[in-house]
Amino acid sequence: MEPVRRGVAGRRRLVGFVLVLLVLVTGGAVSVGAAVAVDRSRRQLATQVMDYHLRTIAEEITDEVSHYGDALTDLAAGVSAQEHLTSEDFEGMTAAMDGSRLPGASGVSFVVPAYDHEVAAVQAKWRARGASRLSLYRNGTDTEHAFVVFQRSFDTALPFGGRDLSQTPETAEALRVARRSAAFAVGPAHVQPVDRPGTADRQDITFTLAAPVFGRPGTADARTVHGWITMGMRGDDFLRRTLQAEARDALRVHLVDPAGHRTLTIASVAGGTPMDDPALHREKTIEVGQHTWRLRMTPTTALLSASDQRMAQLTVAVGTGFTLLVALLVGMLTIGRNRAMDRVDQATAALRQDIERRQAVEERLRQRENELRRLAFQDPLTGLANRSLFHERVTRALDTHARSAGTFAVFFIDLDGFKAVNDRYGHSAGDAVLLAVAERLRGCLRDSDTVARFGGDEFAILLEQLAAPEEVHLTATRIVEAVQAPVDLGAREARVTASVGVALNRAGDNADDILREADLAMYTAKSTGKSRHVLAGA
Repeated sequence: MEPVRRGVAGRRRLVGFVLVLLVLVTGGAVSVGAAVAVDRSRRQLATQVMDYHLRTIAEEITDEVSHYGDALTDLAAGVSAQEHLTSEDFEGMTAAMDGSRLPGASGVSFVVPAYDHEVAAVQAKWRARGASRLSLYRNGTDTEHAFVVFQRSFDTALPFGGRDLSQTPETAEALRVARRSAAFAVGPAHVQPVDRPGTADRQDITFTLAAPVFGRPGTADARTVHGWITMGMRGDDFLRRTLQAEARDALRVHLVDPAGHRTLTIASVAGGTPMDDPALHREKTIEVGQHTWRLRMTPTTALLSASDQRMAQLTVAVGTGFTLLVALLVGMLTIGRNRAMDRVDQATAALRQDIERRQAVEERLRQRENELRRLAFQDPLTGLANRSLFHERVTRALDTHARSAGTFAVFFIDLDGFKAVNDRYGHSAGDAVLLAVAERLRGCLRDSDTVARFGGDEFAILLEQLAAPEEVHLTATRIVEAVQAPVDLGAREARVTASVGVALNRAGDNADDILREADLAMYTAKSTGKSRHVLAGA
């Protein structure tokens, strides 16, 4: 019997060892699988974030260059319209330009072409028009030159006019492209000659913007290029603020110009510790002013939150801990076969619950992240845009409508009688009224319009791309009529009305200006009878 007992005991020990080994392998595989899934999700999120930032920064850079190009093109058109342009005319046209409005710009110049045999005549002509100290300096052996005759400095005193821009190859390229295409052009990046002896990390990378100046409209040479408006740009000063605003510490961003015999970095932001993940590196070609730049981005460890970055390790650690605990329990309970099997079932159930708990935690984390995103830009009661999002959209509308000379309107709405509803029926009734008003405001507008709640009983509306300013009266009338309808509160009903102030966009306004005008117009509507609308300035 002893050999039999020993054999049974041995088999039991073997069964216990096999069970413990099975638990360890299973738990380890589950933990690793969960960690892989979490890591895949984290990488997918990082990929989406990088793609979003790449697209956004590229658009910001393109918009910024377009803004400068519009300024130069408008100035060139003004110069073209002058029959006898003088130094005083040029000073008046450029008086509003300065370094605070055009960051990175060193100054603006009017440049004219001249062949060797024309230099003396060109010098005399522009001296007679106000450039009394103009001396044209012919450098090199080129037969055609490009001389600066008028200029305005934004930050430092520039030398007197007369410089021959054709002797700087990169600037000459910008002039050549602008003349050939009859359109705004961006020149290749280069190091200013005065900076070239310095070390690479102290050299300012610059480039030239050029817009062609044509003959006077209505004349035979109206489409002939008679000169250029040029602007020298310091790349880092020009775009650093734009890059920093988007990159913060989460990205390392480099905007480079691959033209020429070497690639030059125009502007860069290189904060934070880089992530060692080549799959997240991004590069995009940007076309600006008939020239090509390349945008390069690498993520830093700040791209994702610390909890996101450690989630895979935490998953492995938790899974390993639970696996070891289950294996220990199984090993201790293998003395009796039946009891050991029961314990294995319990351990397996506990393992499943742990997986479900981890999945529930991940789901809660995702829900919380979505909720935080929603709270950042939405009113929690009505689901409308909040003050921050509305202000951002008004600012964006000012930029887009300024470029297209379009019209948009801002409505500021205050509910009349809302306090009486709160006082009489309670705050729950007040909330029901606010929800009803929010829904009615949505119904009065297009899907492309923005409705926001500023807090309390104040609402705001942004109507973009108006075909005619008169549209605001029709919309405001619909709003007043919709709001004054009774609100069903179950056993009773509440009534409120709306005082509406309307302001249209104007040149030179910012978001705070137009919101202030709409607010004042609303107070005028409230003080002159309520349940009506007033258009600012009408």
